[in-house]
Amino acid sequence: MYALSAGVCHSAQHGLTRLLEAVNSGQYNFVGAVQEYGDRAREMKKLFTENGFKIVYDLDEDEPLADGFYFTVAYPGFTGVELVEELLYYGISGISLATTGSKRLEGIRACVSLTGKERFPDLKARLVQFNQNHP
Repeated sequence: MYALSAGVCHSAQHGLTRLLEAVNSGQYNFVGAVQEYGDRAREMKKLFTENGFKIVYDLDEDEPLADGFYFTVAYPGFTGVELVEELLYYGISGISLATTGSKRLEGIRACVSLTGKERFPDLKARLVQFNQNHP
């Protein structure tokens, strides 16, 4: 724990301690607080894969990667940088895996944290159009 918190101010260390105590005692369910991100990620991944995209990082070692704050996708024939640029024309943003330090350059990282479910119909329509325009 020292290596993670040595450079952090004293009050933040106490806050983290109290948070960990609450989790361990069952007073705070941190999984429930972030469950919405996993739900959105699963739905967004489905929208992307139904429209020709492939999941880039789908395994952690030999286990399926959990759904969370972001996921990675690629589209045939595009590098990550090209895909970021092309998706902007459809009102979809992401960041190239090249900028994240990834060894794989063919994909992008899509974040789910600011994408509410009410926007999924728009995302679906944009992905359908993208896929139709890039067979």
